[in-house]
Amino acid sequence: MFNKAIWKYLFILYILLLLNFVVIKFHGNINQLVDTIQTNYERGPGINLVPFRTIETYISDMSFGVAFINILGNIIPFIPLGFLIPMAFPSQRKIIKTMILCLFLICSIEILQLSFFLGSFDIDDIILNQISCIIGYILFIICKNVFKEV
Repeated sequence: MFNKAIWKYLFILYILLLLNFVVIKFHGNINQLVDTIQTNYERGPGINLVPFRTIETYISDMSFGVAFINILGNIIPFIPLGFLIPMAFPSQRKIIKTMILCLFLICSIEILQLSFFLGSFDIDDIILNQISCIIGYILFIICKNVFKEV
């Protein structure tokens, strides 16, 4: 497959894209970004430390389709993290090392969002993102078994 250097470049590119679209939420409109920061600043810090509170709200207050999209929106972007960490950094190939690094990066993203008024700190996001990393790690294991040279 690819050599380790290519996987490291892919990992860096992925992290930059993740920061842009998940943390900063920049989609080409600087005014929208400024409005988000101002709104979050005026509203005050959004912090949820109660597990499953936000997920329960998604399910009870919204239609199933909207809840499903919101939950998938927290899962899909982080699947590559669980795959790319062991691919780019062979010393992190044990599941516990990969999951600890994933958790560190996910918590860092949540703290960045809160600190720069780009979003809130939500334990449910951490739970869903960590589930994503587990899915990504499972994909890594499958690839490792299919392509013996990984």
